[in-house]
Amino acid sequence: MPRAIVTIDPVDLFVGQRIRAERLRNNLSQTELGAAMGVTFQQVQKYERGSNRVSASTLAKAAVALNPPVADLFPPLAGGEDTKDRVEIGAIRGGTALAEYFAVMKPSQRLVLLQVAQEFARDAD
Repeated sequence: MPRAIVTIDPVDLFVGQRIRAERLRNNLSQTELGAAMGVTFQQVQKYERGSNRVSASTLAKAAVALNPPVADLFPPLAGGEDTKDRVEIGAIRGGTALAEYFAVMKPSQRLVLLQVAQEFARDAD
């Protein structure tokens, strides 16, 4: 029997990316965060991928463990930017460090780094 194709809601994906970004920022493993939330590390993985929705009470526990206001884990309200194609830099391993290095570079260095990144992105297609 063929498996049904499941689409991930952009809001669930955004929330998962924000949880992952905050977890990495706090140097927590999925196991540690799961323990604080009262779920398994496998469940944290599903939340971070957006394949499982996070209940309000579980999201509140995540916010307590990770320290951001709960509202920061949600996308902007309707009329704001589209979350469908947005990538949370902190959700990518090394992303936060890259952003910190980028922030202290000279403008000319930033331009060169962006050009290199664009070339790498073209090669990734």
